[in-house]
Amino acid sequence: MRSFTNLQVRTQDANTVRALAEELRTPGLALYVVPDPPWYGLYDERLEADEDVTGLWAALERASRLGRAVAFAVYEDEALCWGLAEGGRILYRYREGVEGAPPIADGRLPDDLDAAAVAAAQAGEPKTAAARALAGMLGLFPDHAVVGFGDLLEMDEANELPEDVWIFEDDAGSELRLERPVLEDEHAGD
Repeated sequence: MRSFTNLQVRTQDANTVRALAEELRTPGLALYVVPDPPWYGLYDERLEADEDVTGLWAALERASRLGRAVAFAVYEDEALCWGLAEGGRILYRYREGVEGAPPIADGRLPDDLDAAAVAAAQAGEPKTAAARALAGMLGLFPDHAVVGFGDLLEMDEANELPEDVWIFEDDAGSELRLERPVLEDEHAGD
């Protein structure tokens, strides 16, 4: 079963994303940033390990000060949690209950998203497909929405990370630029 958590932020300023990564990262843990301008994916070890929805909403709110931001979490491919924020405030949140609890949605979708299409995507199975569909509606490369910290850690350990991934961790001081081949050449330039 797949579980993952990530944040995505749309901005033209890579330096603000670096500052955000340093701010969000928990000392002693790592955070990966995958740039795909204008979107930047943040994959935080603590948010994923703790499955902390309250922490995810707080990180989403903080990320949205840089531009439109979205958070995705899927728990054991059975429950979807996602939210959309802009201007430092959460616009919409959705969380499916586990073990048969009803979904909870609050807020209002922005006018550029079709509510019926979003509802259909949220109901999608498996939940990775739901996250991909939602990402596509937002103009985000769908594969970035279904990756978590654990996935990037595995690629890092196998020396398979894309060359432009930024890693924030204690022993490196801050960010490292890795010289590794790009995995997804087919979407370059999207």
